[in-house]
Amino acid sequence: MNEHIATDDLYALAFDNAASPAVVEHLAACAHCRQELATLRDLAGELEVARRSAPDQTDLNAYRALFKHVRVQPTSLQRVLDRICAALAWDSRLQPTLQGVRGFEMNSYRQVYWAGDIEIELMVERTGRLRRVQGELLNERSEGGATPILVELLDANGTVLHTVECEDRFYMEKVAPGVYRAVLTRPDGPIVEIDPLEIV
Repeated sequence: MNEHIATDDLYALAFDNAASPAVVEHLAACAHCRQELATLRDLAGELEVARRSAPDQTDLNAYRALFKHVRVQPTSLQRVLDRICAALAWDSRLQPTLQGVRGFEMNSYRQVYWAGDIEIELMVERTGRLRRVQGELLNERSEGGATPILVELLDANGTVLHTVECEDRFYMEKVAPGVYRAVLTRPDGPIVEIDPLEIV
């Protein structure tokens, strides 16, 4: 054999281990064909590993079933549309004014906000120059126990200053008096915002 081994014969030898005596004789004398055969055998080995590593359809179906319950993350537009602004339903700071008391200074006050299926009760206490904010969340839809809620306190620039994860009660220490935006993110409902939230 003066010429190199035909491509089909090399593939047959690499993938099926089938070769004629003439091909075997040529390989013993031709370094180029031995190199081509070695490359094809490496490829055949990689393909065999890939074939054996591929899961069968039963395994794939079982894997998909495990994650069927995972909620698809909403788009940015959907998250904007799924926002509810909570309304102030009750403010204890208004009570002395309604009763005609002047010059009354409170060390703490209580507010109640309402947003559809959730009620947010806030207690703000003075601790020197700063404030301690205690919150309680009453979610009318939580039947099998409370669901975790992320509560964030943002300044006017949208910078997150305080973050806490809770189920029904949360605490924020060392909150400076000011105007904020509170954002409550729930896994099972729209985002709730208190905007503005004035801490005095």
